Amino acid sequence: MNPNICDDCNYYFGNRDINNSQYSIEEALKETFNIPRKRLLTGSTPRRKIGDFKSKFFEVKIRNGKYRLSIKQSFKFSPNFQKELCRSFKRGLYKMYFEELNRQKKIRYEKKFNPIRDFARYNKNNLPVIHYHRKHGAIRSIKREAESPVLIFDRMLYLISNDKFVEIEFLGLVFGFPICDVSVDDFRDYTTKTMIEKKDFFTGFSIIEKLTDIDFTLSILND
Repeated sequence: MNPNICDDCNYYFGNRDINNSQYSIEEALKETFNIPRKRLLTGSTPRRKIGDFKSKFFEVKIRNGKYRLSIKQSFKFSPNFQKELCRSFKRGLYKMYFEELNRQKKIRYEKKFNPIRDFARYNKNNLPVIHYHRKHGAIRSIKREAESPVLIFDRMLYLISNDKFVEIEFLGLVFGFPICDVSVDDFRDYTTKTMIEKKDFFTGFSIIEKLTDIDFTLSILND
């Protein structure tokens, strides 16, 4: 059992009523990450059968090896809709981090994680998540990983982490966020230094407030 995520927590993350939200955390994650996964798999022949996810917001059609995304009426661009769905997504991203931190690095419960545990589990406060914008399409090299997605911590040289911030990559999308209490100066120093390291790979970043702040359609592949 993962000491950072228990069975009760998993039930909580998947239940929209307990979350007092229209969208459960699991739902927000699946709706967002299903799109890049479908796109990365387009034109390839999977080595194993991959289950299909029926989205309530998007429709993905693949014809003659080409990818086409359409938006259903249930996906709205209103500020309240975007803000609520994005908050559920951010909490889910922290949940994924907790799970993989234990599985990959064998790091167990630590008090310094209380701020993000409170945000992910109890919906307290509002922690920032940064989404980095790619400069070019080197993303094609990870297509096979879409068959069995795994959260990447440090394989890529452009993923810069320290004792206060962590960066992760999942299905071609790169995010950064604090893992403990940080100051405004800490945040400023981190974003300045990490963009210097990323200058050959990324054009900039967004502090996500809306789901549409994330390039979950992998528009870089249009180039």
